Amino acid sequence: MSSDYFPTYDPNKPPKVKKHHRPANPESVDHVKHRETARVLLLNGNGELLMMNTHWDPGTGLPPRWLTPGGGIDPGEGILEAAVRELFEETGLVVAPESLGELVTSIPFKMVWANGQYETGIAHFYQLTLDDDFSLSDANWTMDEHRDVIEWRWWEPHALIASGERVGPPGLLEFLEHHF
Repeated sequence: MSSDYFPTYDPNKPPKVKKHHRPANPESVDHVKHRETARVLLLNGNGELLMMNTHWDPGTGLPPRWLTPGGGIDPGEGILEAAVRELFEETGLVVAPESLGELVTSIPFKMVWANGQYETGIAHFYQLTLDDDFSLSDANWTMDEHRDVIEWRWWEPHALIASGERVGPPGLLEFLEHHF
């Protein structure tokens, strides 16, 4: 559940941006990344939300934040397909696409890195409530996820909102305030 290794921030080494994450129409020279993600608001029977406290890519110089399970949509992949894949990779849960239902929200965001460059994106969210006990599996995590995930835990949504903890993407806390 924790990461023992994390490289220090080097302002002379911005993160590498995959070609398919470069913005098609950058807003400025500092707009270096656009990434759409598929995420799942995963709730247990007590109404608690599974969140992962993770580091950003080392080159961003940004502090850790709490995220829901999910991640980048691969080229040629649909949002729902990506959500099912990411939920399996990050938690070990195997779910049928229809169990995620319809999108509950899509949140556009902008994150400014320590060096002044920034990324934009849209985080698309599904919601799933588990009926059974669940134990997270990190067996399918990438090397970066093993490096970046500090911890995971179940949060009561109002406790997360009141905690003062960083939560991503920007806008998620406001969504939780109005829907939980």
